[in-house]
Amino acid sequence: MKSVFAILVIFLIQPSWALEINSASLKSLVESKNIQVEASKLEVEAAEERKRSLMRSFLPSIELYGAQETFKKGQQSEKSQPLYGVEANINIFNGGRDWLDSDIRDLEWQKKNFQHTRVQSEVLETVRSTYWQIIYSQEKVQLLEAAIKSNKESLKSAERRIQSGVATQSDRIEFEMKAVELDQELSETKLHLESQKRNLAVLLGIDNHKEMTFTEKLEHEHDYEVTLAHSKQDHAYLYKEAELQSEVSRKLASQQNRNWVPKLDAYASYNQFNERGEDKPAAIDRRESVVGLRVSLSLGSVFNSYSEAASLKKEALSAQKLADLQKKQVDIHVSTEMAELELLHNQVHAAEENIIRAEKYHKLAQSEYSRGVIGSPDFLSASEKLYEIRHKRIEIIKDFHIAKAHVLSKIGR
Repeated sequence: MKSVFAILVIFLIQPSWALEINSASLKSLVESKNIQVEASKLEVEAAEERKRSLMRSFLPSIELYGAQETFKKGQQSEKSQPLYGVEANINIFNGGRDWLDSDIRDLEWQKKNFQHTRVQSEVLETVRSTYWQIIYSQEKVQLLEAAIKSNKESLKSAERRIQSGVATQSDRIEFEMKAVELDQELSETKLHLESQKRNLAVLLGIDNHKEMTFTEKLEHEHDYEVTLAHSKQDHAYLYKEAELQSEVSRKLASQQNRNWVPKLDAYASYNQFNERGEDKPAAIDRRESVVGLRVSLSLGSVFNSYSEAASLKKEALSAQKLADLQKKQVDIHVSTEMAELELLHNQVHAAEENIIRAEKYHKLAQSEYSRGVIGSPDFLSASEKLYEIRHKRIEIIKDFHIAKAHVLSKIGR
């Protein structure tokens, strides 16, 4: 009954317009709301449209024209006559360049798909890192508020000891100076937290005026290896763009080498001329129809194609070498990040054990301070140790989640 009442209270207190953000919802929010990801998706769609448009280039080119002209030739009287016609052209053979162009457009479309995956992964990594910075800052605020409360109680205890004559004014000043330090750090952390929230709102395409709530806690995972299990194919997108660019350059080189192959076009036309262009007075005699085949070869393109093809082959080799390097770098990078995650995971356990020791030490110091065994500097030192160790724990877990976000980005998740 109490839990139901608590949920009801939270529901009533939380603004109806508040949007709850958690780590599980980040990917869907990025995919649907991030402007950079939306722009990248449009580039994929544009590349797909260009790929489809090639088929239309194989259709006949048909041109219709019509005009009504008023003219006067020499000493003849002024005349007004129409002219009209239709012309059709179709490419029969283009030296194989059209098929190569089709392959190039398909490769460009594939490149855009891998680029979209890369952009989405990079944005998602930034979003996840920002999110965990927010969770960390929220918990740091709670730690500081708890430290401020504890310091106030210590200050009251010091004042009681001063009044009873077992302590000096320096005890009170020690805790007052610490209060100023804690207040300053709390203000800085809160300011940083608001800045992080605004940055996340922009990344997720959320209106700055919309309230966001973050209820998740900083907890480390025991089965993170299962979540991050992957194969080399999962991070292939990081070097596939360079591989595909290499293939595009090779196709372009082949296209240039085919410039020596002549084009073959079929054409047909029907024209009705007027007397401005033809001297024959009868309209039927000014009609013309033609069907033919045309073979053409651009000598300028042939002369320039060899050097252009050689240049493109060099570019293809360069892109392939870059792809091979990226492949090696990604493998090393991911394995290094996994090792760092294991280190951070072990450090969390050590930090949690240290908190138990620090809490015990702080309780003993508090008892000894109350009995006058130790002075304010020693008790303040115990309080600082407790805060630092608690803070160290959430800092390690934050670093763990950010490192995990980095690995997820590299394996495209």
